[in-house]
Amino acid sequence: MKIFSFGMDQLTVNEIKNAGFTVVTQNVLPDPPHTEGHMLLATSEQVPVQTLRELRHRYPATTILYLYMQKGVHGYQPVHMLCESLGIHFIPPRSTSSAIIEKIHFILEEDGEKRSNLVGFFGSGPGIGCTSAAKLFAWRLATAGLRVILLGLDLYNPGFDRKTTISLDRLRPRITGKMLHAEDFEQLIKQDGYAYLPGNYDYLSAQDYQEEEIEYLLARAAENADIVIADFGSIPESAAWYVGMHQCALRLIVTHPKHEYRLEPFLELAGHMDLGPQDFQLIINRSNLEEITTPKTLAHRIGSEIMLEIPYVQPFQDNLPLGKRELQQVDDKVRFLMVALGLAPEARKKGLFS
Repeated sequence: MKIFSFGMDQLTVNEIKNAGFTVVTQNVLPDPPHTEGHMLLATSEQVPVQTLRELRHRYPATTILYLYMQKGVHGYQPVHMLCESLGIHFIPPRSTSSAIIEKIHFILEEDGEKRSNLVGFFGSGPGIGCTSAAKLFAWRLATAGLRVILLGLDLYNPGFDRKTTISLDRLRPRITGKMLHAEDFEQLIKQDGYAYLPGNYDYLSAQDYQEEEIEYLLARAAENADIVIADFGSIPESAAWYVGMHQCALRLIVTHPKHEYRLEPFLELAGHMDLGPQDFQLIINRSNLEEITTPKTLAHRIGSEIMLEIPYVQPFQDNLPLGKRELQQVDDKVRFLMVALGLAPEARKKGLFS
């Protein structure tokens, strides 16, 4: 199958070609007979939204992918809805070349998914405890004997109380220049058995980060660890957040029963990236506080499973002071996580003759 590309940048075209696809670059829309049975990949810069209905009518026998390039959390839901009604595959803003390739594989029902060792933590709101939960899992995974790297990828909050000699913004020149080496990861902060890269202290530059930079950092980190934990924070409007949503093998939402009103738009946004409630698991923080909505009720309404409930602790500390029973529950979940990522064998159930 050929992919006729109209409006895509050359770097993305090259990446699609490297993935094994035949790409035909177009300066104008191709003749419809030439695209029958093939794909047409068009961007909103070349094909305005108001002409999509005409495009579908003109190419009835062509699989159409539409890359909407207007960045922003709000505004593209109606475009996605229009694409759905016209039988056009929608690709959201900030989609990287790897995300586009994954979409093509998905459409062709090919197994193009790479095995990932990335576990992402996403918060339903600032201060919900996303960083603390990520550190908790990093600690317990390290205790289980794995090489763990924890990346602070909340571009609006470094996740560390004091400025450090190494952080995401200090490492950024090497990330931008694609010059990361194993020695760079050896210099990360050693904390509770894992290596930790605090996030971005220069919050004014949060919007300047590019998706390709984050992809490169994640790829290099994956080569230097058994498992990579990433704290993506609670603000969707960042390159890191979008890349994390696409690339994580496991996506954990740290939330609270009070945050149902936040989870609904969160999952709506995820839906535009072909992710549903079943693609997320919930970590309910401060779960023992009395609320009108219980954790189980919240999970039922949202449609995601609860992975873990963390009780409220006072005073709040950098590391959650969990009791022995709660820590055992975390370790059980860590074991399941390791099995799911192929990092530990499945536990055999003991039978009568074991």
